[in-house]
Amino acid sequence: MTPEECLVIYGEAWFERDPARRAEGVRRCCREGIECMRPTLDRMESVGGVSDMSSQRIGSTWATTPADALQPRREGRRGRSGRRVSVEVVTPIEYFHGFFRYSFVWKLPDGSLGPGTDFCEVADDGRMRLITVWPGSDDFPVPSPREH
Repeated sequence: MTPEECLVIYGEAWFERDPARRAEGVRRCCREGIECMRPTLDRMESVGGVSDMSSQRIGSTWATTPADALQPRREGRRGRSGRRVSVEVVTPIEYFHGFFRYSFVWKLPDGSLGPGTDFCEVADDGRMRLITVWPGSDDFPVPSPREH
């Protein structure tokens, strides 16, 4: 699995409403012992932990968004959107020596943006074994998403 294929599966899992299918999507692109670190959350060390975190992160949106509104964007599958929330990969995916990184921007229901960069380690089978999430800041800016 390539890093781009892995990220497509990961993005689809984030927008999956069904908890079992969401966990299965995370399992397809992450090792069972995946470590995920975010500055605002504790360290997670399992597929279930990452799946639960994604559910909590945008779960309130599902309560008010019809299922058919959560469709993938068509422009190269570099983003996904629902009626009230979207995420777009805004940089190339850079890969070397078993690691990759990319930057993304979330657009939240209130119109605010949540930029960041993921730095990931790849296991031998191509799935992620480590995800570190770094928020964008004035010192480490993230490019703006494209206008659609």
